[in-house]
Amino acid sequence: MTARPNRPPRLVAWWVERYTATAPEPDGADRRAEVHSDLHEQLAAAARSGVASRRAAMAIGGRTLRGVPADIAWRLGTEMRPGRLEWHLAHPSVLLGFLLVLLVPTSTMLDAAQGGATWLAPASVVLVPLLSILGCCALGFAAVAAGRFLLRRSARPGARGRGWLRRAAVCWMSPSWAAAGLWRFDAEPLEAVAALAWAGFGVAFLVYAVAIVGPLCARFLDLGKLPS
Repeated sequence: MTARPNRPPRLVAWWVERYTATAPEPDGADRRAEVHSDLHEQLAAAARSGVASRRAAMAIGGRTLRGVPADIAWRLGTEMRPGRLEWHLAHPSVLLGFLLVLLVPTSTMLDAAQGGATWLAPASVVLVPLLSILGCCALGFAAVAAGRFLLRRSARPGARGRGWLRRAAVCWMSPSWAAAGLWRFDAEPLEAVAALAWAGFGVAFLVYAVAIVGPLCARFLDLGKLPS
């Protein structure tokens, strides 16, 4: 079974929405408009040239993959704007989620290198300090964000908003994985702390899964329209 010709354009739209979702405005809107304009022009040029839709879709998919590093560099560039640290402290799940995405493969590859994957052994020279840096960043930022939240919460209770449970789970998963990754091979009491952190990550992951699957199930079953 071959992929639908319109699937790569949908993936492009999904990807640009994801990496610009929390970008400062109007940068995010300008980036989305730029990408959508390029996509439209590429599809129009392929149609004028008589290129098959499947071939055009494959070209779009390849261009998107090649452009991922540039997209990430653009997003990192937007984080250099004044006031972004204050924004991230108010929305810690964004940065903590990003750190978690980096922590998981880093610690996994490091464990594989130390567990017998000889082809990964040379990478340990980079993975060990990288895991330390990422872990300390996750723990430090989580502590500062939690302290800020407690101070602001006592002064001015805020609305939770939609998706608060999912964001709270991400805020817990990232420092938990960081603590488990940093201290999993250390002596007591750090080894015990790592074990507790790993258990905390498992609980937070289950909460995150429920927060994701619950609304999907409710939408599928359309519980609000069931007769009483």
